[in-house]
Amino acid sequence: MSVQRHNDGQRDAATEALSSEDARVAKLQAELEDLHARLRNEESRCAEEIRQFAYAVSHDLREPLRMVASYTQLLERRHNADFDQDGREFLQFITDGVQRMDRLLSDLLAYSQLRPFDEPASPVSAESVLDGVRLALDGPIQESGAQITHDPLPSVMFDFGRLTQVLRQLIANSIKFRGPDPPRIHISATEADDHVTFAVRDNGVGIDPRYHQQIFGVFKRLHGREYPGTGIGLAISKRIVEQQGGTIWVESETAQGATFRFTLPQ
Repeated sequence: MSVQRHNDGQRDAATEALSSEDARVAKLQAELEDLHARLRNEESRCAEEIRQFAYAVSHDLREPLRMVASYTQLLERRHNADFDQDGREFLQFITDGVQRMDRLLSDLLAYSQLRPFDEPASPVSAESVLDGVRLALDGPIQESGAQITHDPLPSVMFDFGRLTQVLRQLIANSIKFRGPDPPRIHISATEADDHVTFAVRDNGVGIDPRYHQQIFGVFKRLHGREYPGTGIGLAISKRIVEQQGGTIWVESETAQGATFRFTLPQ
């Protein structure tokens, strides 16, 4: 009898200890979930503050830029005959600088305002997106003699406008950073169970492997002013892809063209 009571007492003690441990684990889980929720709220608040700050900075800086541009144009119209060749070049330098700064501010604002796509995803035909991109880039395509080819492209669960942004940026870069020969650009896609990988391959100037990661940073430019642009287009593309849970990278060697790849979850 005493043995039975002893065993019962051990079971009761074990049950009580187990119940106490379960309660402690449940409390820790609740605290962890509360911490995650607070971190998400804080991250969302900080992101919103950054967006508002970027908008204010962009608006406040573009106003004096517009004033400089207006007075420069006024000087050129009213006193162009009074300027010698150097004076006209100086005016052009001012105009070019104002335009570059305006593009920088515009692209910075676009980057800061990108938010995760909250709407329900729907099937988007990548071939339809590519058709729209080719139409939008018709001028540079004709001017450069670019040839754009593609394999059959699938539909993906994404946003039409954002997929357009990514493909347009990659194709525009292939046209811009071309070598001595006319651009040859090929777009392909491979499907897996849970994602699609797109590839944009060109025959351009290529990228030194040392800079494969740097080019996706904000305002990262490898070629100076001989090529137009602000150096933020790839950063925008990277942010769009990563907000969807995908990845983007480049495979390239100097003077051997480049292949940009990006994945989109299905």
